[in-house]
Amino acid sequence: MAYLKIKKDDLQLVKRIGVGGFSAVFQAKWQGQDVAAKRLNEPDPHEVEVLSKLDHPHIVKLIGICDDNLDQYVVLELCKGGSLRSYLDLQRSQKKRLPTALIFDWAKQAAKPIQYLKHMEYIHKDIKSPNYLIAEGNVLKLADFGLAKNSAITIKNATERASLPWMAPELLSEEVLSPTYDIHAYGVVVWELWTTEIPFEGSDAPNIIWRICNNGERPVIPPDCPKALADLMKQCWDKDWHKRPTIDHILLVLTSAEREHFKQKHTTGSWVLEKVFGKDEPGKLSNAVGITVSPTGDVAVASNWTAKIQVYNAEGQHKHSIDTTQGLMPGTTSHPWNVTVSTEGNYVVTDETRFIKVYDSSGMYKDKWVAISPENKPSNTEDTRLIGLTMDSKGQLLVGEVTQKYISRHRQDGSHITSIKVNIRPCFLAVTSQDAIIVSDYLNDVVHIVNNTGHMLHTLKHLSHVTRWYPHGVCCYEDIIFICNRASPSHGVYCFLSSGEYLSSIDYPRCLAIGNRKLYVTYQNRVEIYSCG
Repeated sequence: MAYLKIKKDDLQLVKRIGVGGFSAVFQAKWQGQDVAAKRLNEPDPHEVEVLSKLDHPHIVKLIGICDDNLDQYVVLELCKGGSLRSYLDLQRSQKKRLPTALIFDWAKQAAKPIQYLKHMEYIHKDIKSPNYLIAEGNVLKLADFGLAKNSAITIKNATERASLPWMAPELLSEEVLSPTYDIHAYGVVVWELWTTEIPFEGSDAPNIIWRICNNGERPVIPPDCPKALADLMKQCWDKDWHKRPTIDHILLVLTSAEREHFKQKHTTGSWVLEKVFGKDEPGKLSNAVGITVSPTGDVAVASNWTAKIQVYNAEGQHKHSIDTTQGLMPGTTSHPWNVTVSTEGNYVVTDETRFIKVYDSSGMYKDKWVAISPENKPSNTEDTRLIGLTMDSKGQLLVGEVTQKYISRHRQDGSHITSIKVNIRPCFLAVTSQDAIIVSDYLNDVVHIVNNTGHMLHTLKHLSHVTRWYPHGVCCYEDIIFICNRASPSHGVYCFLSSGEYLSSIDYPRCLAIGNRKLYVTYQNRVEIYSCG
């Protein structure tokens, strides 16, 4: 990954946000954007050399280097949430534990850069909670690559920069850097996520070394920790580094354990109503359908009968309305069905016209484009009806055309990628963690899961215990699919695995979204927010 040579005059230090034995970190301004500037006490080309070769969403991004006669600054993306350790300290001071769903999420996020580094043939050598930074949207990013170089490391030079409580016993006792060294440290980070505690707090360096190497001690795992997570930590801490799990195996275990937790906790009907909004002005809803939750926590709802997208904050307070007739010919009717938020913060809307429309964060019209049929023909005929809408993990938009029954894939600038034919009307869309497409057709009372070529993988139509099946909104959290069944007396939210296996139901109807670990459900004239223990 290329980086820039930045002039000292172009870098404006705002405030110091961190300090260590070998560096100080500042919030700074460069070309109008907020950045982090890491001032090194002495030049260290190793971190720059390593970071320049890395490009991963969970690794802090190198922007450039600023050198003058006195100081060297490494300019990085700014993670405004601070370090993971600081966040855990705040929770501990308030006697709070992290939500279990967030623990699993962050445990997986913390593992992914280690997996990437392994493929790049690097060992980080300083995995610990202070070196994970929190970016917008609760995204964890690994930082501090000063030790991640292809050279030997021993206890003599490691203790100055790495931290003893995270260090593997083979380095402490034998001065050997094993290939699974980072795995041991990662296990300690998972323990921190569950407990918010500091490992071996209060012990000095000789005592920590004695406890780990001579007594075989490890951080104490609380009895309320899920067994799968506890077993994983113990495996990471095995004294025999050959027996530690691979990072690929760790991610598989976490996904399986999270699914089991989610199955037990989030599909048992134990959702608690927190808030209702959308019934009153401003922001009154009429025939509320599609709903989305942005990475910043804003909630956008398609008010079908009023030609508006109503935008609320996470607490349900109305922020502004988007008039979806903007961008259409005068007199053209707009009935918005679905809305999503692009990675740039724009609102993308479908409304039964032939246009996919884009509005900026304030609700002003920006652009529109037509979907493309499987035969690569623009959908510009009057009978075209674009309804279904979602965004995949790559930020690509999937749009469902219900008359000709196809799904069109676009980049966020509107450029067409591909289109696939499906044999049902794609009224509501979602994607699984593997980017399979969930297609809900409430007109034909069926839900299919298809691959990227349109081939059907599973159908979620036939449920022996459901007397009426009228699937409406759909969303997916990891491998759990939530489908709204609007038909009485069987109305509710039905939960499935992406394999098509039915899990259970939750007694709330219509369209829904999941964000900020909460369930958002639309009704005729309101939105209800539920949380789950």
